Amino acid sequence: MSKVVTITEEEVKNWNLNMPDEMLAAVSNRFKLLSEPMRLKILRVLCEREHTVQEIVNKINASQANISKHLALMHDNGVVTRRKEGLKCYYKISDDSIIYSCYLTSKSVVENLQDRLSWVQNVNPNLIN
Repeated sequence: MSKVVTITEEEVKNWNLNMPDEMLAAVSNRFKLLSEPMRLKILRVLCEREHTVQEIVNKINASQANISKHLALMHDNGVVTRRKEGLKCYYKISDDSIIYSCYLTSKSVVENLQDRLSWVQNVNPNLIN
């Protein structure tokens, strides 16, 4: 991904003002979809490029049935697309905003953990060792 995405602070502050309650349910469902670590692992693999189910199975070291179940759910919710080529089924991310969301959330988690660690170290410097 080499696309540059710019989001203004104003857009972020106003996102909830323009969103009807019905849309909140759809946003909530998207977060539920991303709340499963296995689906995040699949997305991590698909960030590289399009992959077959078997390639994903091999990279994640999970059962084909499990991967297929998650891919079907992700496909039904518009997160990934699939195409058939002979007997193989290829999957790719259909909505790059998912990756941006994962990146921003991961970055926030790391920053939060760093802040907490810094606080603990300030409270008790002996815990560093």
